[in-house]
Amino acid sequence: MATTTIAALNIYPIKSCRGVSLQSAVLTEAGLALDRQWMVVREESGRFLTQREKGILALVEVSLPLEALHAAQWGTERLPPDAALTLTAPGAPGPLKVPLRRRPDSEIRKVTVWEWTGAGADEGPDAAAWFSALLGLPCRLVRYLGSGSGGEKGPLPVVRTTEPEYAVNYETRFSDGYPMLLVTQSALSDLNAKLPAPLPMNRFRPNIEVAGADPWAEDGWRDMEVSPSAGGAGIKLTAVKPCSRCKTTTIDQATGQAGDEPLDTLHTFRTGKALGWAETEKSWTHAVFFGWNVVSRTPGVLSVGDRLTVRAPQGKALVPAP
Repeated sequence: MATTTIAALNIYPIKSCRGVSLQSAVLTEAGLALDRQWMVVREESGRFLTQREKGILALVEVSLPLEALHAAQWGTERLPPDAALTLTAPGAPGPLKVPLRRRPDSEIRKVTVWEWTGAGADEGPDAAAWFSALLGLPCRLVRYLGSGSGGEKGPLPVVRTTEPEYAVNYETRFSDGYPMLLVTQSALSDLNAKLPAPLPMNRFRPNIEVAGADPWAEDGWRDMEVSPSAGGAGIKLTAVKPCSRCKTTTIDQATGQAGDEPLDTLHTFRTGKALGWAETEKSWTHAVFFGWNVVSRTPGVLSVGDRLTVRAPQGKALVPAP
């Protein structure tokens, strides 16, 4: 089977805001640590906001303290009490600090992301005012609680899980549906060769970028093992569902402005019908795909340079990851 390497790791602490590139990242029960730990929601309904509605979110720069950039230091209990995300954006009212440690007095708020409604921890009036001014509507910044929240009891769930038809009872935070997104750099190169002008990888917001594979080889990968370059046990990953792409890929991450590409070009060769997936997934006929959603129950640390080995191929029909 193919052996490739991890070429880049990215997390997106606030859903739909800019990502942070890491040399190493802790793999938790819900994906990479701090990935989609926060999201912006409408104040009146608690429903999530993304670049699909507010392209300006692409301009929100997220910085982590130096200590949080190193996997060996990760874990909020190991960080200084004042460790925080720092947010900046053009036209925003100055920088915003969001504590990495949850506020002890945080209000629990009902929030909705796609089909899931549950409890999130509100990050307070300063964060609400900052995002409300930036987006031009009343909104709040909320934190995912999840399985590490101490088992809080209440009328709303705190744990969000994946679609059981593709991955049974895997936890995910505020991502669109799965803990991690894996792409190959060769797929982007092949796509760019077909585009009127090349696009950067940030249009696709991956967590794991893989080098050394043939273009679109990831369509045939099911079970993978990452061999840490620093030694230790391998980390097992499973590709469970190809990632259908939306308007966000058309938004220039440097300007927040939307265009037509890459969706127009992807429609010429990466639809569910063209790839043969519509035979079993009728709703995928006209959807376009780039990258794969990945799950894992193996804890550990992923690092740039780690070897990734495909241990089993993807079957013709997708089966749920148990």
